[in-house]
Amino acid sequence: MASSEERDDLDDTKPEWWFPTPRQIGVSIGGRTQELTYEQAFSLGCSLLEKGDVTYAAKLFERLEEFPDRGPRAFIMQAFCEAAARHFDKCSQSLAEAFQGEERVIAAALHDAFLSYHVGVRQDAMKAMSELVNTYREYPTLCLLLGNMLEAAGNEAMARKCWSLAVHRDRPGGAVSGVAMRQLKKVPVDSPTKLKDS
Repeated sequence: MASSEERDDLDDTKPEWWFPTPRQIGVSIGGRTQELTYEQAFSLGCSLLEKGDVTYAAKLFERLEEFPDRGPRAFIMQAFCEAAARHFDKCSQSLAEAFQGEERVIAAALHDAFLSYHVGVRQDAMKAMSELVNTYREYPTLCLLLGNMLEAAGNEAMARKCWSLAVHRDRPGGAVSGVAMRQLKKVPVDSPTKLKDS
């Protein structure tokens, strides 16, 4: 971690999570405990979510909430997982922990978007997420999730744009950036848009 003297030279406009302390997290995988970096654990949580293992993904993101110097990314991801599992009260609780005071409006908007998405009102959810992405540029996790929603709807071109935004808005080597780059590699550049019924 950079000393306070070194940080004086850094861009003061960057949020605290831009300069996190490196972390190792013990995660049980296949009955064995593996030491993962924060970024690896976050990526694992996203992979589990993608595969539909929302319960284990939510637990992993909840563990990552122990590291407040990473911003609200783990809280947002846990809330999304909880909504997928229809645990809307836990979704709300996670968002309330992440966004307090004046930022409670973000928690409420995310809760509504996640609830809409997981009960099948997906177009409204994606519209709400798009507004959040455009308003709150300091949260790359929003771009990642909107990209995933768009990919699920068959709009790979817009999904790629959202994932590119996530990479751009996260710190170099950040957890969200790493997952977004993985998503970009997964969906080819010339992938046609095939809108699915939502």
